[in-house]
Amino acid sequence: MERIVLRHMSGSKANQVEEFPLSHFKELIVGRDPSSTVKYDPERDDLVGRQHAKIVQDPADPTQFSIVDLNSRNGTFLNKQRIVGSARVVPGDLVQFGAGGPEFQFDLEPRPESALRPTRIGDSATMPYGVSAAPPTRIGDSSARSNVPATVPAQDGRVGKATVERMISQTKTESKKTLLMVGAVFAALLLIAGAVFGVLYWRGLKTGEKLESDIGETREAMEAAAKAAPMTPGAIVDRYANAVVLIELSWKLIYTPTGAQVYHEYIPNRWKDKDGNERMIVNDGRRSVATYIVLNDGTYEPSLTLGGGGSPVMGEGSGSGFCVTNDGFILTARHVAAGWKTNYHYPNHAYPGVVWVRGATGWQIETDANTGMPNLYNPPSSWVPANTKQFGRHSLQGGFEGRHDYLNVTFPKNETRIPAKLARVSDRHDVAMLKIDVPEAVSKVEMFDSYDSVKAGDAITVLGYPAVSPIVYGVIKSQDVFNRETKVQSVPDPSVTVGNVGRVLRGAEASGGKKDDIYSEVGDAYQVTTNPGPGNSGGPVFDDRGRVIGIYYAGRSMAGAAAAVSFAVPIRFARELMSTAPKQ
Repeated sequence: MERIVLRHMSGSKANQVEEFPLSHFKELIVGRDPSSTVKYDPERDDLVGRQHAKIVQDPADPTQFSIVDLNSRNGTFLNKQRIVGSARVVPGDLVQFGAGGPEFQFDLEPRPESALRPTRIGDSATMPYGVSAAPPTRIGDSSARSNVPATVPAQDGRVGKATVERMISQTKTESKKTLLMVGAVFAALLLIAGAVFGVLYWRGLKTGEKLESDIGETREAMEAAAKAAPMTPGAIVDRYANAVVLIELSWKLIYTPTGAQVYHEYIPNRWKDKDGNERMIVNDGRRSVATYIVLNDGTYEPSLTLGGGGSPVMGEGSGSGFCVTNDGFILTARHVAAGWKTNYHYPNHAYPGVVWVRGATGWQIETDANTGMPNLYNPPSSWVPANTKQFGRHSLQGGFEGRHDYLNVTFPKNETRIPAKLARVSDRHDVAMLKIDVPEAVSKVEMFDSYDSVKAGDAITVLGYPAVSPIVYGVIKSQDVFNRETKVQSVPDPSVTVGNVGRVLRGAEASGGKKDDIYSEVGDAYQVTTNPGPGNSGGPVFDDRGRVIGIYYAGRSMAGAAAAVSFAVPIRFARELMSTAPKQ
């Protein structure tokens, strides 16, 4: 028993099979919410709740599973019986969400030895042995004589007055009976005609419903077949390019207790050597030099200050992203959306600086014992502003956070910049989520977690806005009488690059029965053969069926070498960021 298998019988996922390895999934959430493990179409599967039910593994007996209804509006059915709360589910059971809603067959592969085959449903038309059907109701003979007495003539051949009056009265009575009988027969014929018409009308409705159902099932089968067929890169661009957005931003680091802006401290580029002669610290014409501070563990970081007199700790640039919901949630790379949570790029980063060290008389610049001139250090390459361990030489306590001066999203072939908000940032992976407020639905991509099944060599397509791509500008002529200024604005148009999955890298994976683990220096990632370059960070990586399986985030090349490799974060970790479910 290695994985849960769901064979979808009806609904938008009809004829699809989903597998969930038990090593990664102890619980499956079923619903229309994007965070659901088993996600149904929010428009077509409207009998399914946002979070309808869940399948959980019994922690005491891993071979046993239960299905739990999450207070759904339409109910959860197990083998056509509605459950209350939870119920045991075994291989072969049919699970349905809402009466007439989509259903799937639950299974385990391989099946446990204790699992029985599902009960076979017998033919309801078969009669038990020894039991005979009741005979049909017998129909009476309509020609039977009525109990009407015959008229007897007088014995002498003459008819008296009383007899005539009696005969006239009897004739009137018989006429009334005849009229009543005719009326009853006519009414019965009307009832029969109405019943026949009703039956024919009902059969017509049922035939129409059956035809409509057959057409719907055929359409679903055709759509499923179309989804299963490989897509060309051009088809992926046609279908999903409108969901890929350009992200432009600027941020600065602030000191959270006061909200003050944080600066990298600089000192004048002048120094007196041991002989008292004033000299330049670095002979490159600079008026000031960056300073760094040595920490207790021997490492060093930029020396920070609140009062200016240096270079502001900030960043600006652009990247790519893609919409994952129709109401404006966007996924991108963390280093694009929250630059203060990644390695800092220094202004004039090629220039070295000096270091503050704590001496007997306090903080002082480290100098060379022979010349008396400051020693020079290169900027630390792995400093993350949000994680700084000091606050210059002031030893102030508190946190540091980034604040956007602007964060804008632009859709393809559109010059309008839409303000965005930073919704969430992953603490583990290079993933972040933005949110824009728009009055209409936006295009979105389809995500697919392929981390357990993806293989080296699988075809991929990447969309984004690489910085090396030529910029297209649009001239915007204002029609506002109070502001006639004409503006020139860039108009984004995503680029497409194609390639393959080169390797699948895992943060820590078992090494074939050995006690040690194998660790990836870049964490969990797909190494890909596309190299679109900077600016494409945060863009979607599609598989050959048009589903997003990763987020492009980095490239690497050796010094002096033209060849490079690139990396993408598996979409599994982006879906974790979108979800509020407890981590396993």
